[in-house]
Amino acid sequence: MESKMSYWNYRVIRKHYKESDTNTYQIHEVYYKEDGAIEGWTESAVEPLGETPDELREDIRFFMKVFRKPILEEQVKNEKPILVADDNSQQINEGHYFELMDRASVAVDYIYQFLGCHPLMRSESRLHGLYQQAEKALAELYQEAGRLEYEHTEKSSLSVKGSDS
Repeated sequence: MESKMSYWNYRVIRKHYKESDTNTYQIHEVYYKEDGAIEGWTESAVEPLGETPDELREDIRFFMKVFRKPILEEQVKNEKPILVADDNSQQINEGHYFELMDRASVAVDYIYQFLGCHPLMRSESRLHGLYQQAEKALAELYQEAGRLEYEHTEKSSLSVKGSDS
């Protein structure tokens, strides 16, 4: 029985070239079976396309969404190319903790500037309530990132003190 393709999306695919020990990252269309398993992908990378400027802008927006999902790595298994999620494509470093706190803070300011002080937010209580939920969630994100940064800093300082003994 032949399986039906259920859907497709854009994804970043990393290809490793053994000869030069280099990687390339490109966006491809990836096709999925009904159960979510990868069925196939375009051989060549794709580029944004639209028949109007608005369609092109929308396609670029879909391209930007690829960075929300894990990068896929092209590998060969049983002499057949496959795609494997590369969940470790970006290692966490010391600066990531503060960087997330900073970005959450900027996001709170940004949504206040562009949404929180909008006249409809003041006049429509339902909109204002939704805005407050979003602002509260970002504030909680900031606090949680701060907690993680503190715990990480404490662990690092304890391990340094322990190695000095």
